[in-house]
Amino acid sequence: MINLNVTGPQGAQGASGSQGVQGAQGTQGANGAAGSNGAQGHQGYIGTSGSVGTQGFQGSTGNSGSDSAPVTYETIGDSSVSLLLHMEGANDSTTFTDNSYSPKTVTAFGNAKVSTSASKFGSSAAAFDGTGDYLRVPYSADLNLASTDFTIEFWVNFNVLGVIGLFSKHTSGTALDYEIALINSTTIRFNKSNLTPIDATVPALSTGTWYHMAFVSSGGSVSIYLNGTRYAGPTAATIGNSVTSYIVIGASSWNSPTAFLNGYMDEIRLTKGTARYTSNFTPSASAFSNANEYGSLPAIASVGQTVYSSAGIYVCSSASPLVWKKYAVSPSTITL
Repeated sequence: MINLNVTGPQGAQGASGSQGVQGAQGTQGANGAAGSNGAQGHQGYIGTSGSVGTQGFQGSTGNSGSDSAPVTYETIGDSSVSLLLHMEGANDSTTFTDNSYSPKTVTAFGNAKVSTSASKFGSSAAAFDGTGDYLRVPYSADLNLASTDFTIEFWVNFNVLGVIGLFSKHTSGTALDYEIALINSTTIRFNKSNLTPIDATVPALSTGTWYHMAFVSSGGSVSIYLNGTRYAGPTAATIGNSVTSYIVIGASSWNSPTAFLNGYMDEIRLTKGTARYTSNFTPSASAFSNANEYGSLPAIASVGQTVYSSAGIYVCSSASPLVWKKYAVSPSTITL
């Protein structure tokens, strides 16, 4: 049997279905990466530089030095320090050097000598054995203490205490200008022309101890100091001047010496014209400066240039050759 299948025409398209419900919104995505920095702006313009100031004036040229001009130091116009004995030297030496403005010859008598066994300053002192020992200094106008201020000072160390001549300008039987003596362990005496002594009662002295003694005249009155403390004065005093009298150290009178010192003396200084101490003071803790020494002075200077130092006042009197002249105080008139 033959099956005949015949296809009929296509039917019409069916109507569209309705839209489905919108789905829910999805979750927010993560933040994107930060963008890169923008390009740097252009640098500003550099300001205009200020103008250069005017150059200062050039200083004047200093004086040219002289290769071979000698430098000299001259002491003039000052007799303030009349005697200055440091008592320095070799052991057993009998040479005593005066370092005053006008150095004097000091002569040793008996067994007076330099000794390194004791000293207040430096390495030695003057030693006296109490039997005929003393030092003698010839008369000089700058040892005349009449009608002037003055200071006599020294350090002394006793081996034996008693009546002892320490420092005098005294001709026995003729003239007593001034004399310093120990009377006993508690009495120091300054004797003078009218023979009325000035006595200082002091704390009891001991052997083997250094003592500073000072005798100061100010305005015609004398004071006595021990270790910087005043124990007598000011008391009016008349001081004589016999041109035949020597200074004697370590005994009383030069022509008939007596009352000899058994002990040591160091750093003796006599200053004429100056009362160095007028109230209690502290004695120097070192040796005195030499009266004729000078400090550090310029190697190049102009005439009239002045240098002040603890050793004195220096004035340049010549530039070539270079000469400095020394004064104790500022001079009113300078001799160039």
